[in-house]
Amino acid sequence: MIFPTPLQVPASRRIHPDMLGEMLYRWFVRKRALALWDRLSDQRIDEIPIANDVHFVYLGDHPLATELHGADEMRRWLRNVFFRRLPGLRFEVEEMLIEGGPWSTRIATRYAARRDGKLVYRGVQFTRTAWGKLVEERVLPDAKALSAALD
Repeated sequence: MIFPTPLQVPASRRIHPDMLGEMLYRWFVRKRALALWDRLSDQRIDEIPIANDVHFVYLGDHPLATELHGADEMRRWLRNVFFRRLPGLRFEVEEMLIEGGPWSTRIATRYAARRDGKLVYRGVQFTRTAWGKLVEERVLPDAKALSAALD
């Protein structure tokens, strides 16, 4: 027999139906989040679903550090400050952890920022989304590497 019947699968390897739903949701969120990182890399900022009352913090002791409130303010900062200071930057997700349901999904991402294939800096990002829109984001870049890239 190629496929075992449920009784032939050891209990330790069986997936509870509730867990299956959570696994599928995390898979969907990961796929969507990776697509959003690609949009950010392509500077398609208007295609990123951001809540009107988003709270955005870019931490560190460097010229890009900021704390913003509102989708328009965040998009303006990304266009006029971040990508102007760091043109051609692309993001590569190294690890992503996802927790919660669609009403409050928390995502922790470790990423590398590259330009022309060369590492510029690494960072971690903590976000919370609600119903598919970004409502909170805290970014902790490697401040030393980022400052060097800005000089």
